[in-house]
Amino acid sequence: MKRTRYLIYLMVAILLGGLSAGCCPRVDILLEAEKGFIKKVDKTAGKLDLNEDQKAKLEGLKAEVRKNFEEGRKENKEAWIKIKEEAARENPDVQKMTSLLQGILRDDAQRFNRAFDLLLSFQDNLNDAQKKKLTQMISEKVKKWD
Repeated sequence: MKRTRYLIYLMVAILLGGLSAGCCPRVDILLEAEKGFIKKVDKTAGKLDLNEDQKAKLEGLKAEVRKNFEEGRKENKEAWIKIKEEAARENPDVQKMTSLLQGILRDDAQRFNRAFDLLLSFQDNLNDAQKKKLTQMISEKVKKWD
């Protein structure tokens, strides 16, 4: 009897711990994405032998990527505050909370697309040899995905 009760308490504690750990994100997805984008841009640019003008434009690109994700983090923080406020009410509106969460996810996807668009537009600053080298680097990377 005691053993069964102990197991039940243990299972409830594990379940509640898992639920509470899963409720709030521990990792800022947009911050990690920003770091990943910047790291890949720096690594790739280092292999392309950019001239000074291209390097300046690259810094502008990185600033735009940072700004894009920073705006997203601010918007997400505001949306999470609204979700938490709604959840704290006596009769929370689950539909409203769901719609706010869907908005966060939709906006995050748009932020990623914007970052990719910025990277694609940077190709216009490259000369033909650099474009060829970039295409080759991308092809080699994609081949490794198997």
